[in-house]
Amino acid sequence: MSTLTREFSVAGMHCGGCVKSVTGAISRLPGVKHVDVSLENSAAKVEFDVTVATPETIIAAIEDAGFDAHLR
Repeated sequence: MSTLTREFSVAGMHCGGCVKSVTGAISRLPGVKHVDVSLENSAAKVEFDVTVATPETIIAAIEDAGFDAHLR
């Protein structure tokens, strides 16, 4: 298994509920091993299996939750 850790900028978070929403959206993706979302840094650090998940699928999940995202 090949795991990779990438950091994503997440715009639009303003409270703990936002952090929970982003964390949940990413955590539900197949292949995601660990998620750390920071309100202070407007970022999500994600460890994932590159054979199952891609940065694009992670960005799409964040955007589907109502936030803007891009790879840092």
